[in-house]
Amino acid sequence: MLQVGREHIMRRVSPLLSTVLCTAALSACGAPEAPAKVRGGRASSGAMSSAITPVVKMVDSTNMSAAAGSGGPVVKASPPAIGGQGKVCASATVQLMKVPPTVYFVIDGSGSMCAQFGGVTRWQALRSALLEPTKGLVHRLQGLVKFGITLYDGTINSALSMLTLATGGAQNPPCAVAASRAKMLGMCPQLIESPPALNNAMTIDMVYPQRELGGSTPTDRALGPVMDRLIPMVGMQAPDGQPVGEIYVILATDGAPNDICTGGTGGDGSAQRQAVIAAVDRGAAAGITTSVISLAGDDAMLQAHLEEVAKHGDPMNPNAHTLSPNNPDELVMALAQILGGAVGCNVALRGTVSVGQECLGKVEQNGAAIPCCQQAASGEWMCDHAPTGAPNGWRLADAHTIELVGDSCTQFLLGSGDVLAATFPCEVFNPD
Repeated sequence: MLQVGREHIMRRVSPLLSTVLCTAALSACGAPEAPAKVRGGRASSGAMSSAITPVVKMVDSTNMSAAAGSGGPVVKASPPAIGGQGKVCASATVQLMKVPPTVYFVIDGSGSMCAQFGGVTRWQALRSALLEPTKGLVHRLQGLVKFGITLYDGTINSALSMLTLATGGAQNPPCAVAASRAKMLGMCPQLIESPPALNNAMTIDMVYPQRELGGSTPTDRALGPVMDRLIPMVGMQAPDGQPVGEIYVILATDGAPNDICTGGTGGDGSAQRQAVIAAVDRGAAAGITTSVISLAGDDAMLQAHLEEVAKHGDPMNPNAHTLSPNNPDELVMALAQILGGAVGCNVALRGTVSVGQECLGKVEQNGAAIPCCQQAASGEWMCDHAPTGAPNGWRLADAHTIELVGDSCTQFLLGSGDVLAATFPCEVFNPD
């Protein structure tokens, strides 16, 4: 409940609004406003044409229902406070404020992705987390994020493969043996790609096979070309004339990079590991953040390499690390955590909160108070006055903006319709 004097607004925000800044505005006293539809931040009338176009519907204190057209997000504004002449003082608008980010998946399609992962294969779990029609994160966020993908594997030279095992390489699961026999010839790497675009779920689904590709793991040969394509996009305009927005790469793999392709050099993989880090460094220098998901968390050598990749991929983040889920549910949470950081969980206020005094207020998520977090000049985080290395709750991003952080942001992203309510004392909040 954003409360100023006797006037207040309650808002209900769909998880798809994690890239939409929802602006609540206290208006001058007047008659209740008619429902308004907002398209691209501008009020309009008529039917909605896009599932991501937010609907704003004004409701009075006795009628808390509101509907969304075409599956779009809903903002509920409830104005029970009565001003002079018995008139209601409240209004609500929704504006698309943020340039859609680009999120590019680089996914290992090697034979070991057939290994079991909580009742399904690693490949199936990842594909479902991204592309399941009703819950997949790409489907749910495709109107707000430009998603792209590269699936990769490589051919297999059996002699080099045996040599790699002899020098400490990981043993493939039995399920990968049959596929590897069909991978003796061909180019290396073998890439399946879909360039980043809004509303790209169907295209990605069409190119993403139901089964793993089955070959080797030339991660360096896949990630290098991905960075070659993405780096020139930084700061450029898209074909529609809009800025490209921030660019993020998510690497999901279950094996260390190797060079056992036909025509490869074999070896212990150290050169390939350094090439992966070099590619990530090039991206970071250009402003591209790389996050890492390991689907083989029990492989200590792989984990050590991927931790290094994660730190190089987000060099300004002291908490950067590889996420290592152990089952499909944890995988969904890991992806949501990364996407939450890329997409953002921001709620903008039509008014200002006194910076430094925000914790005098309260933010509730689905009726439960969540911690107020602040970062000291030293970089240390405090949530509800307790030090923490991983903030979880909400913070004041600036005087106009609340940002959900940590698990609160993840829940917001995954939820089917979170209710957010913020209350601030009059002395720390000034309406616009």
